[in-house]
Amino acid sequence: MVVGLNTELSNSFVGAVEKKAEVLVDRAEVGETDVEQNAPAYALDRKAVWGLYCVYMIIGIVNGFFATYFNTPTICQYVFGPMGDGPGDHTTAAQCNVAGTVYQMSWNFKLFFGIFLDVVPFFGSRRKGWMIFGWTGGLIMLGIVAFLVDDLVEQHQFETYLYLMMGMCVFSTFSDVAGDGMIIEMSKFETDDRKGHILTTCQMLRFLMMMISTGLGTLFMSGKSYQPPGKPIPGALILPFELSFGGMHWLLLGVSIPCYIGMVLWLKDPPTPHGHESGCQGFKTAGTRMWTALKSFAIFMLLVQCYGMMSVASLVNPANSQIGSIARPTNIQNGMGAFIGNLCFVLGVWIFRKFFLNKSWRSILFMTQSLVAICSGLAVMICYDTWGISRNGWFYMFQSNVPNFIQGIGQVVSSLAAIEVSPAGLEATVFELLTSASNGGIALSTSLQTSFGHLFQLDSINAETFFQPENTQEYANRLATATMFCLGVNLVGCAIFMWFLPKGPAQCREWVSKKSWHTHGAAVLNLVVFSLPFIYANGSVISMVASPPRD
Repeated sequence: MVVGLNTELSNSFVGAVEKKAEVLVDRAEVGETDVEQNAPAYALDRKAVWGLYCVYMIIGIVNGFFATYFNTPTICQYVFGPMGDGPGDHTTAAQCNVAGTVYQMSWNFKLFFGIFLDVVPFFGSRRKGWMIFGWTGGLIMLGIVAFLVDDLVEQHQFETYLYLMMGMCVFSTFSDVAGDGMIIEMSKFETDDRKGHILTTCQMLRFLMMMISTGLGTLFMSGKSYQPPGKPIPGALILPFELSFGGMHWLLLGVSIPCYIGMVLWLKDPPTPHGHESGCQGFKTAGTRMWTALKSFAIFMLLVQCYGMMSVASLVNPANSQIGSIARPTNIQNGMGAFIGNLCFVLGVWIFRKFFLNKSWRSILFMTQSLVAICSGLAVMICYDTWGISRNGWFYMFQSNVPNFIQGIGQVVSSLAAIEVSPAGLEATVFELLTSASNGGIALSTSLQTSFGHLFQLDSINAETFFQPENTQEYANRLATATMFCLGVNLVGCAIFMWFLPKGPAQCREWVSKKSWHTHGAAVLNLVVFSLPFIYANGSVISMVASPPRD
């Protein structure tokens, strides 16, 4: 399958610049260099294509593994837990809610990485050098954490571990942002009927490697040390072998090395855009052009769409950690769920590219977001153990991960708009502006999730307190109420914010060309729309990591 994907991507590169895109924007206003007009047709060799693949394969192996397991009960509740607010608990519900967001906090600042990486070369390289720098530092940090993590578990230092992993992710963000910029540059050479093939192929490879890394987690983190705290689960499948948590870090490092070598040997920078400047003059020019790019109705609509969809339409269930606690999925169930979820996601992306690439972006977004919200509402069945089959790890695994198939269909829709609105040479900057807004929306969602958890009085609920006879019915009602509230917010948010996404490339370019928005006031408005929720969300999430000392 990977060979087929590589052939397809190579052909899209070889067939670059088959026709020029219609230019609907007044370049004097927008300041955009016509990449199709000034850049010659070119083709990347097969090794260069595989170099780009390798970058996203490492992202899938390392970032994919930790992003997955920080968002399941495994690390926070099982390895460093138990979770709760009692004297014998070592992590809090707030920490478990925000762990995945804090780990990837640097992704929220991709805009600033993008501005820097677009104009500052690394040893004469525009993109390749930064990708190598990022994963060199990231893998070194992974090795350092591998040395330390077993002692951190012994001392219940989840906060320290989380900050170390956040540092590793900072390094990898350099590589990720440089890779995003390269993808957008290449996508501009695709014809309208094929635009998005490069982006979707890289995402498919990334999630394929996530399947492999989470599969390794399932295999080697399903022994006695990784089981839910408390009484043993009758009939639970516990493997007779395991790796220590530190050993799992070493394994991920070893699996990443071949991809790292391929990245170093095969990566090649794309042609430098016409008129591209670097250094101090590059920052000045980039700042001017970025300010000009902010004078856009399209940017305003996309920023609102990113924040609204990710924080409201994708608001995470406030009862999510508590429901996971009472379902008590074993790590083999968590791992199998993650593996199946990633497989479903890849299939969803492939189906999008095969059947929906040229369909209405807006309709696809509404369809996928609303269906994912409805599937998330199935968590109510866990609260009440509906039909006697729901309050267990298998149902939790199914309910949490299978909807990824639907999510995969709509995942790349918003990203496609960046191809239409990013000026040549500032691909990473504009792409990461929208990505930072999306990640800021996720952080805002996490903050709201924890706040609503306090509102619905969920903090005291865990696997121990829930099953006390005097609490079960009341706590089940609280969890169900919070879940249904979240479902309603998701559906209303989806119905509202879908209208802020253009129907497709043509409408996106039409929004860019609205001259009434080519003013300093519009740029200021867009800067405020981006900054205020971004600052609030990230500040509130960081404040939730610290916890009082545990006995």
